[in-house]
Amino acid sequence: MPFDELSKKLAKLMKETEELELQDVELFAEYLEFQMLPSIVQSAAQSVMPGIGKAEWTPKKFSLDVKFPGTIETIEFVRSNGKREVIGGETVPPFYNFLGLDERNPHPPLVTYDVFDMGSKMMLPKPIKNEYKGVLADPPEWAKFAVDKFGAECITFHSLEIDPGMGDAPISQSVKYLEDILQAVDVPVIIGCSGNKEKDVELFRETSAVTESEVLMLSAADKATWEDVIPFAVEHDHNCLLWTSLDLNNQIKMNKDALELGLPKNRIVMDPTCATLGYGLEYSFSIYQRMRLAGLLGEEDLAYPISGGTTNAWGAREAWMSEKKAPQWGLRQYRGPIWEIINALSLTLVGLDLAMMFHPIAAKNVKEITAEFFAEIPKHMEDIGYYDWVSARLKR
Repeated sequence: MPFDELSKKLAKLMKETEELELQDVELFAEYLEFQMLPSIVQSAAQSVMPGIGKAEWTPKKFSLDVKFPGTIETIEFVRSNGKREVIGGETVPPFYNFLGLDERNPHPPLVTYDVFDMGSKMMLPKPIKNEYKGVLADPPEWAKFAVDKFGAECITFHSLEIDPGMGDAPISQSVKYLEDILQAVDVPVIIGCSGNKEKDVELFRETSAVTESEVLMLSAADKATWEDVIPFAVEHDHNCLLWTSLDLNNQIKMNKDALELGLPKNRIVMDPTCATLGYGLEYSFSIYQRMRLAGLLGEEDLAYPISGGTTNAWGAREAWMSEKKAPQWGLRQYRGPIWEIINALSLTLVGLDLAMMFHPIAAKNVKEITAEFFAEIPKHMEDIGYYDWVSARLKR
């Protein structure tokens, strides 16, 4: 029987056939296609699936009351006049205010303003020069200007000129500058250094002694100087910044070593290094986050406040390069401060307690923004339920 005739006959027979069973049949084909019509698939699925009952929601109260076993040490900076600033004391991660204001995150990040002993001789970015024009050559006036005009709550005084490569100024010059700064302002002062190990040890020996009536901070002891610097902090009751280079294990070791040398827990501040935006900020973010969470989860060797030199943001060419060389980047007077603000705010999200900053407008903005994070939940957020952030629509 010809194939065409056979096909027509089979089609006629199968027209009203629901099931076809072939026996002793061999198929020879290079290509075989089966086509399942949607209606057939749907009816087949319905025939084999059991019925589904009506879903019922189980009432559940949403709660974010997470408790952490650890507590971050509380560190105080105290002037002899009674003025003080406090950092640390957290028992929850940063900005956990969504359960209402309480004492679990008692102190917002402290912003300290940089002052240098040789500001008029430094190659400073123009946006910073413009803000401090007229006081760069006078550290005490610079510090007073930062407090009076920008509301600085803390000053960091850096003695760079004592470095043999930067002028080899005598230690007595730095001591005199520091004493004059303490007379000019009533806020706490952090004692910075030059980076030259030999001169820095001598600097901390002298400055820690002449400021014994204050509780300041020596900034900083590192792997090359900690054995010499920490005893000065112990002897004269100062805080001490322990600096490491993005290494969690080295930070733990230095913290333990400091305790063995007699430095009290409430005098330790950690600095694991602040890398700048575009040049490793994500590494710093990760290290800061791991340190803070470890401290809150009970790792006592990391349960200390964290500092960061967010001034490092100005090391990025995107922050300081002029508009003539990079017009596509926008105005430097805005770009530079924004670069520093992003650095500081990013790290406050993961545990930064002390932000060392350079541009006064950047510092002021970071202080104001973090204060907003600690403020009352806005009324319009309460009205819509601030837990329901996925479907929230805010009206301005």
